[in-house]
Amino acid sequence: MRLNLRAVVLFASLLVVNLLGVCPITAGGVPVPQTENSDPATAHARQLSARINHIIWIIQENRSFDNYFGTFPDAEGFPSSICLPVLPGSAKCVKPFHMSPNQPIVDLPHDWAGAHAAYDHGAMDGFVWAEGSVYTMGYLDGKDIPNYWQYARHYTLCDRFFSSINTGSLPNHLYTVAAQSGRVINNLHSIREVEEVEDDPDGFSFASIVKILANAKISWKYYVETRSTPPGADRALIAHLAYPQPKSFTLWNPLPAFKAVRDNPEQMRHLVAQDEYFHDLQSGTLPQVSWIVPDFQDSEHPPEPAAQGMWYVTRLINALMKSPYWKDSVVFLTWDDYGGFYDHVPPPMVDAFGYGPRVPMIVISPFAKHGYISHYTYDFTSVLKFIEQRWDLPHLTPRDHHANGMTDCFSFDQTPNSSLVIPVPANLPSHLVLPHLVAKPTVLIPQPVSQIGQAIPDDHSHTGGK
Repeated sequence: MRLNLRAVVLFASLLVVNLLGVCPITAGGVPVPQTENSDPATAHARQLSARINHIIWIIQENRSFDNYFGTFPDAEGFPSSICLPVLPGSAKCVKPFHMSPNQPIVDLPHDWAGAHAAYDHGAMDGFVWAEGSVYTMGYLDGKDIPNYWQYARHYTLCDRFFSSINTGSLPNHLYTVAAQSGRVINNLHSIREVEEVEDDPDGFSFASIVKILANAKISWKYYVETRSTPPGADRALIAHLAYPQPKSFTLWNPLPAFKAVRDNPEQMRHLVAQDEYFHDLQSGTLPQVSWIVPDFQDSEHPPEPAAQGMWYVTRLINALMKSPYWKDSVVFLTWDDYGGFYDHVPPPMVDAFGYGPRVPMIVISPFAKHGYISHYTYDFTSVLKFIEQRWDLPHLTPRDHHANGMTDCFSFDQTPNSSLVIPVPANLPSHLVLPHLVAKPTVLIPQPVSQIGQAIPDDHSHTGGK
């Protein structure tokens, strides 16, 4: 009997899919639906989440869970016994300390190598020497970021939400649109760099969620905060993030590096300035799925003050809550990576790339469980999974296929939560409205202590701000 080679290959590929849980890809680069969509639990989640018609995903920058919520009541914050060595094996260590909300004034390392050194094979004890700064152990609390703590008290806070890959911004932002980073493990600053690293003239050629949304006729937009570029502004990396253009590739807007997006005018039409978000709320044109990314000044990325980004986010959420869209919307508010700040929970290693350290996630919706802390394990692909379940869409990769879909954060039987409009002061302090690095406060850096908790008098204590 002659074997049909094509049939044999097809059978083998399907066997691999079933064994490994890998999502098969069509010739057009779009995954086909998985059998999981027929699973009763998934169908039930999809039926319940159908109460949500608009998903707004706000992605801020560079904060770990412990950095913002390590002292939040009943959340999995850092243990009181934590004290991290200043060098491997050193008797000197640094405890978590409350820092000024305007610190640190420099960016802490958080690339692939530094993140894995801090992770230290799951011991989570390498942060001080890997970051080269005691500021990795600094944290803020409800007095510093009161609006975020109010949202967490009123809606749902996730205390086991992990970044998707153990590194910095661009790879994690790729997971928010594609459930993978295409093997990119560090930041790339231009499409040319993307093409070189990917060894692909198309840049990122793997599938993204926006193509699936377009095929399913689900409306979407990627909102990018913009501001006027001053005459003669340096177009270096920091200037590019400080004055971004919606249709230009940045670390926080990876979509223009996808040839399937960049060469498709219809797709590029969905990359818009953030001003359109407010217009869409007022005009009745808010899309079903939205991403919102800030410019550098409002990002909370050190050295930018945390409170400046908090008030920026508050304006976004207030606008939604004052609109007719509040009644059937959810805001997923998160931060893209740990930013070099300590987190004590070892991230599960689900594959060679991640997870990375925990980041905050607040789920804000009339249907978010009121005053609830979700202890389910999530990552950025969990939000993609929620989108996929809501509109019965196929998965992109094994990551979103296996991810928990955020449904523990919702109760669709409860009396819907009221809105929580937080008044924005008419006159914010000057350091919250001026460009970055205007204010350089000076604070005392804490001394290392011995492993038994006694201060060690040496020259490690000095003032910062210079």
